[in-house]
Amino acid sequence: MNRQQKTWAFGILLSVFIALTACDDRPSLTSFNEDKPEGDYSLRKQIESMRGIQGTLEAPVIEVTTGTIIDELSVKGTLVPRKSVIVKPLMDGRITFLRPIKVGDLVEKDEMIAKIDDRDIEDEIKNQLQQIDITSASLQLDERILSQSEKDLEYDREMLAKGLLTEIKVREAETNLEQAKINLQRNRITLEQEKNRLQQSLRKREKVAIKAPMSGMVVLSSHLTGQKNAADFFNEEIMAIDDTLVGTGTNLFGIISQDAYLAQCQVNGSDKAKVRLGQNAQITIISHKELTVPGTVTEIAHLQDTKSHAYKVWIRLSAVDPSFTTGLFVRAAIELDRSEGAIIIPSKYIRERGERKIVQIVQDDQIAESAVQTGIAYRGAVEIVEGLKAGDWLLAMETEMALGQRVAPQIIEVNETD
Repeated sequence: MNRQQKTWAFGILLSVFIALTACDDRPSLTSFNEDKPEGDYSLRKQIESMRGIQGTLEAPVIEVTTGTIIDELSVKGTLVPRKSVIVKPLMDGRITFLRPIKVGDLVEKDEMIAKIDDRDIEDEIKNQLQQIDITSASLQLDERILSQSEKDLEYDREMLAKGLLTEIKVREAETNLEQAKINLQRNRITLEQEKNRLQQSLRKREKVAIKAPMSGMVVLSSHLTGQKNAADFFNEEIMAIDDTLVGTGTNLFGIISQDAYLAQCQVNGSDKAKVRLGQNAQITIISHKELTVPGTVTEIAHLQDTKSHAYKVWIRLSAVDPSFTTGLFVRAAIELDRSEGAIIIPSKYIRERGERKIVQIVQDDQIAESAVQTGIAYRGAVEIVEGLKAGDWLLAMETEMALGQRVAPQIIEVNETD
């Protein structure tokens, strides 16, 4: 071939090269490697290398491992005491506090905090004791009179039999005996009634004392009934009712136990169907510091709250911190499901193909696909039930690569893909 023919042939090949590269509008999967190996390259091999089909590309991969994945329901609420009580008087009367008491004070069970004015009751008890003494003495006299009347009647009958006494005298003795029996019975009934009245007064005396039914911290009664705003709880004075008339329906103050707390949260109807008694939870309490403690679902309301139209869920905290107090804001993560030893991958690497779910993997340094079945999905991670195994290399790219593409796997950490 002469020089002119060679130049013509090279021009044709160059035109073919330009046409092929110009018509291929698919994005290249790699940049052109300008470092050419030694030796002659045919035009076909150069084109394939530039298109990235036969060339080897670097590809980020994640080595599939096993772990634990948890499906959680996030809810919000407030901290409430597991035990609380509103203290009320046991009787009507004028109240007197035995010592100043305010919100935040600690009290012990059965500690006497206040009392109802009992002066009238003590006077009643004193009078009743005196009357019982009088009636008892009268009863003893009636018993002696009855005994003497019985002896008199017996003697008169003997005298009547001897003809030394008239029958009228015997009848008088019989009447005296019957009267003595009646007097004795009347005083016995009176004594029993007076003892009963005394017992009633003594029971009233027992109601005078206003004691703490449980150990804990003093709060306003409105703190527990929810009739006030939280800002008002610490602005009222419990001692304002000192030396005033109160009744059995008067709320004096509240006591909350500091031994155990509940997270009282709210869920909507669809989430309520997922919650079960005994489910574990992690509760974060927000005070001057943020603390997270484990807990357990102990109660689920069957009826909606009339104000929020949500369902209340109570989670018992398994630990207590001195900073805990009722009303603190809480966030709770209720564990709905858990899978141990599961294959877990970032969900963003799963692709939808109709009804199928696909992931790209690297096998024998080539791109391949695997159909997968998923399980628990939570916070950007998903459990793979079928389709992957520990040790597989998952392609860590959100864009697809051509199947069969040769790659040089570059293992990365999972958190680098987030």
